[in-house]
Amino acid sequence: MSFSTFIGLFLGISIVIAAMSMGSSILIFINLPGLMIVLGGTIAATMIRYSFKETVHAIGMSFGILLPSNDIKDKNELVDLTEDLLRLSRKDGFLVLDKQEVNHDFYRHGVRMLVDGYSKEVIKQSLMEENKIFVERATTSAGVFSSIGGAAPAFGMIGTLVGLIQMLSNLSDPSSIGPAMAVAMLTTLYGAMIANLFALPMADKISTWVQEESVRQIMIIEGLMAISEGCNPGMMRELLSPYLENKPLVEEVTA
Repeated sequence: MSFSTFIGLFLGISIVIAAMSMGSSILIFINLPGLMIVLGGTIAATMIRYSFKETVHAIGMSFGILLPSNDIKDKNELVDLTEDLLRLSRKDGFLVLDKQEVNHDFYRHGVRMLVDGYSKEVIKQSLMEENKIFVERATTSAGVFSSIGGAAPAFGMIGTLVGLIQMLSNLSDPSSIGPAMAVAMLTTLYGAMIANLFALPMADKISTWVQEESVRQIMIIEGLMAISEGCNPGMMRELLSPYLENKPLVEEVTA
């Protein structure tokens, strides 16, 4: 969990609300027709682009990122854990690993496969496929929030046009000008706030998180392969050192 996410969201909303309340009642910024246009239109556009399942998964992933997790995040801790498991397996066999606490769902799944006697080839293939699916789903989830970030301002503009049309068509009735102008202006505000305070930052958050977690999972796979082969602990640390030093996993070949 990144506290900067909550701090940024809290500060952004607080500053906007404080600015709204200065000199007037904040209630004038609440307009039901404008909210209906922006929220309804944004949801509809997102559901057209993505399936209901993908949308729900994206929302679930956003909560998973923001809420506290017991999964180990620090790569050095993962290396230390790998060394502990490696030493135990070299001494007492793979079955002893079943009693060890592994605070990472992906890692725990791999350890379970080792305990159950799967070959290292099957374990690697299975976990690599799991990693691939994880990246694909997370990329789709980031796309869902990017879609919301693009649709919200667009429907805010649509609401602005609707309000202007209503205003221009009833210039003879002064009482209708105010509500129509409220729809016209507030929908743009709603769209901009949804996009820039929530959707687009969340899309970037997911994209960054999936890159970090994918590298972490690849590192775990390499560690499990070292455990399955009974590598020397020093050799295992050397194999995993590029992940700790943020070295590129594949060097680009330039002509």
